[in-house]
Amino acid sequence: MSSLCCWVTVQLLLSTLLGLCSSLEFTGVPDQWARYLRWDASTRSDLSFQFKTDLSTALLLYFDDGGYCDFLQLMVVDGKLQLRFSIDCAEATIVSSKRVNDSNWHFATLSRYNLRTVLGLDSETKVAEVRPQRQYMKIVSDLFLGGVPQDIRPSALTLPLVKDQPPFRGLITDLKYGTQGPRLLSSQKVGLDMEGLCSVNPCENGGSCSLVDGEPLCDCSKTEYIGRFCDQVLGEFPSGSLTVESGTDDMQKVPCRLPAGMHRAGAAACMMTEVNSFPGFSHMMMAEQGMLSFRFHVLSLVLPAL
Repeated sequence: MSSLCCWVTVQLLLSTLLGLCSSLEFTGVPDQWARYLRWDASTRSDLSFQFKTDLSTALLLYFDDGGYCDFLQLMVVDGKLQLRFSIDCAEATIVSSKRVNDSNWHFATLSRYNLRTVLGLDSETKVAEVRPQRQYMKIVSDLFLGGVPQDIRPSALTLPLVKDQPPFRGLITDLKYGTQGPRLLSSQKVGLDMEGLCSVNPCENGGSCSLVDGEPLCDCSKTEYIGRFCDQVLGEFPSGSLTVESGTDDMQKVPCRLPAGMHRAGAAACMMTEVNSFPGFSHMMMAEQGMLSFRFHVLSLVLPAL
């Protein structure tokens, strides 16, 4: 087999492994990057991923329209997430309130809604809107993660100085366009990390971390919290009853933190009373991370005193 054929085979194998693996390891060396198939953020779309880093300044993500006006750049600047974007040369910037250079896992989302762009960081969201003549973002390039190839001509970049930004150091996992993982086209100086996803526990408030299909999953069942990272406080009802309007048939979700000894779902315990059923309507009760979900024709939900 020729050396060229071997090189192509190795590159294809590495791309396949990186595409299947949830976690990419960036060491922060010059000219490192991962190149993904273009994200269609022209009008309405979502992108999400998890990451951790100890750098105060680093390039996370970049794409543009090939050197004209439109671009989107996500960086860590002064320890916070900074999103810069431009539509038809109308530019805006969003900066997170929370610092991210703490070597802990963080969950980031980018949401495009025509002229409005939303940056999400863990439980925080910030919005920016521009008012250009054109009503959509043009995207020509693929999406670059962790850095930009140094051999791209400056004239082909809407932000030529993006090549001079410090490369990302840390882990990036679970990159998704909407609900689908994008195709990795190529990469350089990017490694794999499967074991490190739970080495620094992303679960807060005593939640336990485990790897499921290569992704970190938080178990909050032994805590008094819910959410992706066990970071959302359960609602607390001291005593009395929670009344749901008569005739309500929709699924109701009631978070509660009550003593054990009754119907128990993780950290939740509730007692349903005065359920008025009627023919053809099925009763259903579910336990989900400390939340009781019930589908009933409910008159009231009585909770015992703490």
